[in-house]
Amino acid sequence: MRKTLSPGRTALRRMLVAALFLGWLGWAGAARASHYALADVPRIITPAQVEKLHKGKIETTEQLFDKAAKTKDRKVLAKATGLPPAELLGLARRCDLLRIKGVGSEMVLLLEAAGVKSTAELTAAAPAALTAAMESANHTAKISEKPPTEPQLADWIGQAKKLPQVIESK
Repeated sequence: MRKTLSPGRTALRRMLVAALFLGWLGWAGAARASHYALADVPRIITPAQVEKLHKGKIETTEQLFDKAAKTKDRKVLAKATGLPPAELLGLARRCDLLRIKGVGSEMVLLLEAAGVKSTAELTAAAPAALTAAMESANHTAKISEKPPTEPQLADWIGQAKKLPQVIESK
């Protein structure tokens, strides 16, 4: 006799299989920011900003990205947190760069110092030129002991081109 699953368990099983399948194909989470607690990235989100974001019920970079990517959502978040929409846009762009595998808070700062503030801008970069710009910026600002190599940057640019561009700059 075959055991049948309840409708709820059948739906759960289907969702798990779909999640595993999509993850295997590399599609799962393509539009998601890397998941960091806000307090874990103090170089790109200050403690004062973290405190205000907590008032708006934002605990992670993923939540911040989701709630600050669209202009209308930034306005709502600005009222809840007391942070200006322009500042929230800057933070959303930093979270946007965190969607790239291999990019952490240090690399976000180095990319910004080299003039790249979002994945959209990263898609337009040439690996050789960006390598030179990042090396120059790092020489001046001393952000990283190990800046990315040209092949790493080429990979990041390729990843950025595959990501949906969801940041509204208005």
